Amino acid sequence: MAPTIAVVGGGPMGLAVAYQLALEGAKPVLLEADDRLGGMAASFQFAGQTLERYYHFHCLSDHAFFALLEELGLADQLRWRQTSMGFFVDGRLYRWGSAGSVLSFRRLPLLTRIRYLLHAARCLTLRRWQHLDGIRATDWLQRWLGPQGYALLWQKLFSYKFYEHSDTLSAAWIWSRIRRLGQSRRWLKETLGYLEGGSQRWIDALEQRLRELGCDIQLSSPVQAIRSLGAGQGAVVRTPAGERHFDAVISTVPLPLVAPMLEAGGADPELASRYSEQGSVACACVVLQTRQPITGNFWTNINDGRFSIPGIIEFSNLRPLQGHITYVPYYMPASHPDYQRPDEAFIADSIACLQAINPNLSDGDVLAAHCSRYRYAQPVCGTHFQQTLPPLQPLPGINTVDTTVYYPEDRGIAESVGYGRELAKQVVRELHTSRR
Repeated sequence: MAPTIAVVGGGPMGLAVAYQLALEGAKPVLLEADDRLGGMAASFQFAGQTLERYYHFHCLSDHAFFALLEELGLADQLRWRQTSMGFFVDGRLYRWGSAGSVLSFRRLPLLTRIRYLLHAARCLTLRRWQHLDGIRATDWLQRWLGPQGYALLWQKLFSYKFYEHSDTLSAAWIWSRIRRLGQSRRWLKETLGYLEGGSQRWIDALEQRLRELGCDIQLSSPVQAIRSLGAGQGAVVRTPAGERHFDAVISTVPLPLVAPMLEAGGADPELASRYSEQGSVACACVVLQTRQPITGNFWTNINDGRFSIPGIIEFSNLRPLQGHITYVPYYMPASHPDYQRPDEAFIADSIACLQAINPNLSDGDVLAAHCSRYRYAQPVCGTHFQQTLPPLQPLPGINTVDTTVYYPEDRGIAESVGYGRELAKQVVRELHTSRR
């Protein structure tokens, strides 16, 4: 008899887990608290078009995602575009991201500019990252760039994303981010991808395939409790609709959200605390539609004392959209007082920032604005990070994973899809073995 498996969370990893479970002959039940699938890749209606709440792009190394698109018949809908980067420093916009732009950046001594390029090259050639795991990212970057280079190029990016956690981040984590983007180049030019129709295109196609395979998708179904019944006995999941027994449970939601589920299921409070103590920062992400582009760049890093913004992403400079679409993300701990500000305050600050970058942008050029929030947007990956994670299988029949599981890689659709599919295969194998 086919095993029935609960998948908690309908983001990219949860969708991939459910899909692979169905292909393996299991009966997945996908439980999503939101009213739509996608997690951080979910979309909404904005200015007459379907748009991601939080921006997403694809790199040339995203092979697990490419394989999924092929299976869904969407591989021919992937588009690639050469993109550029800018750096807005104290009221002036500079070109950035290429060797030539770095060498011509006279705000830093020539030696520091050369050290920056050598560090970028080293990130591309480095294969083994384990020795970086115990090194703080701030120390590692300062050793390579020197105090002046670090202060101008990196300090504000860390401060306006991680705040008090800035000095705890692992060098392995920042290395993986630099390397992923550095590898997404053709003929030395940054090349990024998007899917025609955006993320909603592949999410809709995968939802349809899941339903065809017999997957039960339940939206607006927050999981309230998960209780293990012991080795080989499965687990019970409680939602507002009631309790249901499953042969196994795979949770893919952010680890801190698992803590109350386990505790409500009677788990040891000490075990639950290992989940609740996982560090994360929240995001208030503003999306603006304007009559004109802000710059010609896809992204622009910001180091300007007037704004607590690490950078802006002009998404319409990658994917053609109605009007010019810019994302302005504000990362900070959810406990920070600024996170309690109303959406209008974040929107007003975002408009002021865009007008500082492009003085020709008037208030009348802003056509639409929206602010989305996500409590657990970015895990804080400190030194020796894997040692701080709770077990993947804390109790018999229960598996708990999120984007931290593929550390040092940062959250990404391809990484989530690839890991989720392999995990699904493993869980089905273990269930078959236990039944023999």
